Amino acid sequence: MIALYLLTYFSILVFFLLVISKIFKYASAPIHVRWELYPVAHEPKRSKYGGSYYEEAEWWKTKNKKNHLAELWAMFEEIIFLKGVFLHNKKLWIFSFPFHLGLYLITGTTALIFLSAILDIFSITNLNVIQSGNEKFLFNLVNITGYAGLALTFIGTIGLLIHRMTDNKFKFYNTPMEFINLFFILILVLSVSLTLIFSNSSFIMSKEFVRNILTFNFIAIPDALFIVHVILISLFLLYFPITRMMHLFAKYFLYHNVRWEDEPNVKGGKLEKKVKEALNFGVSWSAPHIQAGKTWAEVATTLPEKEGK
Repeated sequence: MIALYLLTYFSILVFFLLVISKIFKYASAPIHVRWELYPVAHEPKRSKYGGSYYEEAEWWKTKNKKNHLAELWAMFEEIIFLKGVFLHNKKLWIFSFPFHLGLYLITGTTALIFLSAILDIFSITNLNVIQSGNEKFLFNLVNITGYAGLALTFIGTIGLLIHRMTDNKFKFYNTPMEFINLFFILILVLSVSLTLIFSNSSFIMSKEFVRNILTFNFIAIPDALFIVHVILISLFLLYFPITRMMHLFAKYFLYHNVRWEDEPNVKGGKLEKKVKEALNFGVSWSAPHIQAGKTWAEVATTLPEKEGK
C-alpha cells in the first residue's frame, strides 16, 4: 500500500516541477512579434472604438497609465465565461463552457478537501462527525461543488467529443492528443463517480487520504475503486504538463505579453535591448525573399540575393 502513497508524492512533485519549468520557459522566452490588435484591456476608455494612447499628440512625453483592474476583469470574463469563444464560436462554447466550469469546480473541491484535511489535522473541524455549523457548511460545500463539477465536466466532455467528431470545420484542427486528453478526463470523472456511487456518497474518503498524505501516515486503503481513482489522478498529474492543457498557464503570457503588450520601443529602453537580441537570432528557413544562414538583422537590412548567383 505504501506504493500508492509514493506514487502520489512522486506525481505531485513531478507535476509542480514541470509546471514551474514551463512557466519559467514562457516568462524567459524572447520578445514576441507584436500583434498590434486593439482595443487592449488596460485602456477601457478607448475600447469602444479600438483606440490607443498612441493616437494622442506627443504621447511620448507622458507615461501611459495602465488600468490593471480592467485587465483583471477581462481575464475574469475570459477564464470563467470563455468570452472569446462565446463571441466567435457559440456552437463550441455550448460545451466548452460547462467543461471548463466543471474543471474549475473540481479544482475548487480539491482545494476544499485539502483545507478540511488540514483543519482536521489541527483538530479545528472533523468532517467524519458532522456536528457544528462550520463542519456542516464545509461538508455541504464540498459535496455541492464536487457533484456539480463532475456533472458539468461530464456533459462538457461528451459534448466536445461529439463536436470534434461531427463538425467538419473543426475536424481540420483535430489531433489524436485532443481526443486522448478528453477521454482521459472522462475516465477520471467516471472513476470518481463510481467511487461515490458504490463506496462513499460523500468525499470523506478523499479527505482521509489527503490527511494521510499530509501526515505521512501510510494507512491501507480498503476500497479498490478509490485506489484505481488515485492511480488515475497520479497518472494525470504526470501527463498534464506535457500536453496542450498547459494553456491554463500559458494564457497569462499570451494576453499580457502578446495581445495587450503595447510598450513603446524607446531608445535605450529595455524593449530596444530585447529587439536587438532577437534581430541577432539566426534564420533557420529559406524562401525566395529570405536566405538561411543570416541573422534577422542582415535579412532586414539587405536585399535578397537572386537564385543562381
